[in-house]
Amino acid sequence: MQARVVIVGAGLAGLRTAERLRRGGYDGSLTLVGAEQHLPYDRPPLSKGLLSGADEPAPPLLRSAERIAELDLDLRLGVRATALDAGARSLTFSDGTTLTADHVVLATGLLARTVPAWAGLAGVHTLRTFGDCLAIRAAADGAIHATVVGAGVLGSEIAASLRGRGIAVDLVDPLPQPLCRVVGDEVGAVVAGLHRAHGVGLHLGRSVAELTAPEGRVRGVRLDDGTQWATDLVVAAVGGAPDTDWLAASGLALDDGVAVDAHGAASVPGIWAVGDIASVADPRGTGRLRIEHWTAAGDLAATVAGNILATLRGDAPKAHTELPYMWSDQYDTKLQCLGLPRPGDDVVLLTGSLDDGVFLAAHVADGRVRAVSGAGIPAGLMRCRAAVADAVPLAELVALAPWDRKKVTA
Repeated sequence: MQARVVIVGAGLAGLRTAERLRRGGYDGSLTLVGAEQHLPYDRPPLSKGLLSGADEPAPPLLRSAERIAELDLDLRLGVRATALDAGARSLTFSDGTTLTADHVVLATGLLARTVPAWAGLAGVHTLRTFGDCLAIRAAADGAIHATVVGAGVLGSEIAASLRGRGIAVDLVDPLPQPLCRVVGDEVGAVVAGLHRAHGVGLHLGRSVAELTAPEGRVRGVRLDDGTQWATDLVVAAVGGAPDTDWLAASGLALDDGVAVDAHGAASVPGIWAVGDIASVADPRGTGRLRIEHWTAAGDLAATVAGNILATLRGDAPKAHTELPYMWSDQYDTKLQCLGLPRPGDDVVLLTGSLDDGVFLAAHVADGRVRAVSGAGIPAGLMRCRAAVADAVPLAELVALAPWDRKKVTA
């Protein structure tokens, strides 16, 4: 298969695309471009073992240099894409070079959102890159107190990791429960209880009104209800923005990311998007969403690589059908979710206890199972995959009870 494929973005999604292309028999020119100097590395450890200090301060590489070399890549690290002419499939890079390809895969991921009012303040951090992680680790050394703003997956993991270092932590979010946008209020309340049990101060339904920063360094926090405390560092975990500014004049359809169809293809032939930058049709109904989960990045990369290979062979592409899955490690608890819960879903306990933090729960709409979340029962949750994928009636899932080994093996 003689062609040129250029992948822009050397994270999980970009590397997985390259690996799947080679595994599928692609032997043409394959360029992988990454904005950071590091070989492709894994991001989940940045908010977990690396931040807590349990892991050595080295990039958590996805593959060794030797394994990367086996892919026979034109690997360009420390280089950012600055422009794309989608019609011509022509890319311009920060080092002044240009490339034209038969297929371009966009995998530039997210940029950490910042709070403009806090710009330039010493002691205020975001977490997206390995360098960000090292900066927070350094700030945490000798710190007595940390404030984390944002109680989504990332913010909750950061709070747990900093608490694990012995630092006092306060966690602030305007929403009613941690992770409630991901798993709903009922399961979010379990996460809240987990943090309280480990001594984290929770300020839910509250916003930061002001950071006090004499001489340009953060020293304290004041909330919108007047609550105040002293702090040594602040980590803003207020979400990520898709890295698409450089695509504004590309000719691509952008919709909170690069809009792609069911095959992972963008609006211009020969352009594809994978990972956190890809804006896909919401499988729950109308509109679009970006699925910012580790497994989703790899799954869509596999689909896109397969569809590039199909296109080169003259075959029809296949639709992406993988079921979304996420997990979050906080303290000694692994929270998991299959599917995409929606606000307003009924949450039905399947087994275990929400109060004890070991459970499986179904997220139900119109009597059908749309998602299953849980903690402490990982194998049981994964055995619910088919039921969630097929959106079976709740009664059918309860009757099957795939989490019950006795029923599974009967």
